[in-house]
Amino acid sequence: MMLRMVTPASAIASLVTLLPFFLVSSVHSFSSPSPTYNKIASATSILSPITGEPTSLLQPNSNDDAPITNKKTLVVFLPQLGEFDSFEYCEQLHAAQPALQSNGIDLKLVGIGDATSAQRFCSFTGIDIRSLSLDPTARLYQDLELYPGPAFSLPNRDIVSDDLLKFVLKSLPGAVPETTEELRPVATAWWNYLAMCAGIGAPGTLREILRGYFGD
Repeated sequence: MMLRMVTPASAIASLVTLLPFFLVSSVHSFSSPSPTYNKIASATSILSPITGEPTSLLQPNSNDDAPITNKKTLVVFLPQLGEFDSFEYCEQLHAAQPALQSNGIDLKLVGIGDATSAQRFCSFTGIDIRSLSLDPTARLYQDLELYPGPAFSLPNRDIVSDDLLKFVLKSLPGAVPETTEELRPVATAWWNYLAMCAGIGAPGTLREILRGYFGD
């Protein structure tokens, strides 16, 4: 088995993205499987959004009749389901699916979220939910050493109170967590996400945002 890391431009010329993905081939070669391939193949944190049970990213889609020996699998790692880059990218992937299928390439998406967010995500983007898998704890992302973004921490409660965090979170998607234990972790995640959107700890982000608005 062999795995090849590819840039977005070389995989699908019409798609431009910063999301990580891997092209996995089921064709045997004389070389040993790479460490990256082994991590993807042996991942135990990947769940089916339909059954909630563990699933393999390399299991062929049941609706594809191409011979397994000629299959390749395009594995795309998304951020949190609901994040705008994921929506935009998957709308394009959905449009490209016929071309992928005609070339014997299975599309496998991995997202951070739960079954409810998976249903909403697929309903919005048109992606077949059978092509989507979940990694609720982002364990495989960590194993693959994908960049998690900045790791900023919120100041302690003497500086930033819980009441202030609740006030801010009311204006953001997902609103205020139901339990106090979740409040600061959720607020910290938002703080890091908004920092990345501003280009802090995420080189190239602002350039791509501006390019999206004004073109090349």
